[in-house]
Amino acid sequence: MAMDRTTRARIHVVRINRWWAAVLLALLLAAPALPRVAASRVVRVEPGVTLLGFDFSGLTERQARARLAELASAYRVLPVSARLLESAEGTPIAVPELDGYELDVERTWLRLATAPANTPVEPAVRVQPAPTRLADLPLSAIRQGNSEKQAVVLLINVDWGTDELRRMLPILKRKNARATFFLSGRWAADHPNLTRLIVAEGHEVATHGHDLTHGPKALAAAGRLKEDIRTSVAVIEEITGQKVKYYAPHKSEVDQTILQTAADLNLQTVLYSLDTVDWNVQYATPERILGTFQKARAGDLILMHPKENTVKVLEQAVDLLHSRGYQLITLSEMLSPEPLLPGQAGGQENGG
Repeated sequence: MAMDRTTRARIHVVRINRWWAAVLLALLLAAPALPRVAASRVVRVEPGVTLLGFDFSGLTERQARARLAELASAYRVLPVSARLLESAEGTPIAVPELDGYELDVERTWLRLATAPANTPVEPAVRVQPAPTRLADLPLSAIRQGNSEKQAVVLLINVDWGTDELRRMLPILKRKNARATFFLSGRWAADHPNLTRLIVAEGHEVATHGHDLTHGPKALAAAGRLKEDIRTSVAVIEEITGQKVKYYAPHKSEVDQTILQTAADLNLQTVLYSLDTVDWNVQYATPERILGTFQKARAGDLILMHPKENTVKVLEQAVDLLHSRGYQLITLSEMLSPEPLLPGQAGGQENGG
């Protein structure tokens, strides 16, 4: 009996050893294929995928992240707080804030890794809010966008010049330039279809007051300013369906009463930083109007009107601004704290 148990034990050991030997042999045979399997699972960016003009074709995750880390040091803008200035007349003037941003390497890599072949990828960013916001400042007029934003705004006051305006709109459309039109309520009521077209073309509408027979200071003295502005807003909003957020006082008259009246109607008072003076026919030759555009800097709010000489140089003026790298955007876009990121659309003709 003892002999039988010993024999069975030996047989059991032999069987166990043979089983492990089989496993080991299988692993040895599979070993040469393991690198090929691992290699086949390496994620590479598809051919023709670009980011900010750089070709990421075929890069592995490690290689792509290394390049993104290099780009991140340059692809970064610090936030700029809103600040308060004072005009020569003592009127407070606010300059809006601008949020900062930095490249989000993790999310940008995921966009690269999942992008189809031959496509440009937009970088993902992390926003850094500005410490002081426009809402934190005392009541004041807007007269300048943030100069860190590579853009300008065309502020187009409209109470006349209907035929010229009809000629301006196709030029702005062809040049992919958006503007903010400050309409008098009286003009909008007389030209509802043209008012709707302005919005349909991608522009913004705001109020210049209703009846411009008198300036806002005279209206305020007569106790009629609030009603005049309220009437214009109601007319424009009814026609366009677009909310009115800004008020440009006639004759650029502004004081604390005017500021407060507009604020009571949830409107921000807006002036300008650059004036074409194109309403003055004797002074505003096409050359002088174009000369004003040549003075434009980032963040400028450029005042203009639908005048014959303005129409003559409008296309050349837009080309000039685009050549300096400025986008032509709406006032809301300029005053927004959101930065204009490199590579965003703008400044190019749309061929329409």
